[in-house]
Amino acid sequence: MKNAVKLVQCRLGKKTGAKTQWESRLVPYQEFELWKFFITHHYGFTVTHEEILLWIPQAEYERKKERFSRLVAQPAIRVTLYFFLKKAGALVSTTRFFPEKEYPKIKPLFLKHFEAFQDENHLTKVLEQVVEEKGVCLKNL
Repeated sequence: MKNAVKLVQCRLGKKTGAKTQWESRLVPYQEFELWKFFITHHYGFTVTHEEILLWIPQAEYERKKERFSRLVAQPAIRVTLYFFLKKAGALVSTTRFFPEKEYPKIKPLFLKHFEAFQDENHLTKVLEQVVEEKGVCLKNL
């Protein structure tokens, strides 16, 4: 599965008053420990219920569906954002994953966060393109 991506699914909690608000997150496995350190120490979130999942594109899942019959399949979207860095004159990308059912609600907030970044002098990054790909996260029963 050449297009597969190993992810960590976790619960992210933030205490607001007497309550803790919990949300699910899908984070690439290779980035998870750094992300977890940053999100807990810089923003004060709690991270729990970590599990390893494998994300594969929807078309690949459909072709190999019977092989995955003993696994739990959760629909998820891979979103790749392409930015133009004005100072460097380069196009760069960043990728995030979202549960499919939550993505319509999250999308406007997520994209607003990435629309444009400014420093003191001038605009440094401009969002050029957004690519969305449906897929499935697989996990053992």
